[in-house]
Amino acid sequence: MSFENFWVYTEQANAEHMDIGFELYSKGHLIWLLVLAVASLIMVPAYLRSSEHKQSKIRKIFALFLLISEIIKDTIIVIIGAPIDAYLPLHLCGYAIFFVLIDAFMPKQKVTGQLIAYAFGPGALAALLFCSWTMLPLFWNFMTIHSFIFHWAIVTYLIMRLADGEIRPDYKGLWISVVTMALLAVPAYLVDMKTGYNYMFIYEVQRNSPLEIAWEIFGTRFGKPGYVVGAMLLVMVIFHALYLIYGILGFRRRKR
Repeated sequence: MSFENFWVYTEQANAEHMDIGFELYSKGHLIWLLVLAVASLIMVPAYLRSSEHKQSKIRKIFALFLLISEIIKDTIIVIIGAPIDAYLPLHLCGYAIFFVLIDAFMPKQKVTGQLIAYAFGPGALAALLFCSWTMLPLFWNFMTIHSFIFHWAIVTYLIMRLADGEIRPDYKGLWISVVTMALLAVPAYLVDMKTGYNYMFIYEVQRNSPLEIAWEIFGTRFGKPGYVVGAMLLVMVIFHALYLIYGILGFRRRKR
């Protein structure tokens, strides 16, 4: 067990060509996924057994955890000298912080639940399955630990609310999510164009992810504009697949 590279960040690892990263679905990656899955299997039944008052507290704890963990991460980023403009909350899961906060503290409105069901929850799951931080050490690195736990919290928040029937995805919510993602992509793309960073993976394709499909079909023929259009089409296909999955699973409000 070595903590030599505990504070190494992505740009440093890339710039110095450090050979400290991991492969997707390597033994260590699978261990992370297994541990997080077990944590969800413990958390979700506990949520379902709780009273409505306690459930409200749990939702707020998850929401505040996302916010506080992001603040701690950004503080550490500044302390260790990493470029803070590379860690703005302009990725999909960064935006999720604010929508989960609204959802947890204003549960009667339904829009955020639809967005979490179609965009933020599945986006966080995709981040766990197709990590964009593979250039960092798998276990003993702050950014790796934060990334895995942060995205797990978003996924588990969605599963808890789905399992209890509090979020019931519908077709209108699908299109609300498409429009919202398109709007959120605008500031991310503008920052990408100015800085060269890859917020929401719009500026360039994330390798070893489903986004490569959009690049292979559209990007190789029409360049970056084609890739962006292809990515949007891919998102709509994924959202429709989610709509079918949610329909098959048939989430219903649980009788108390």
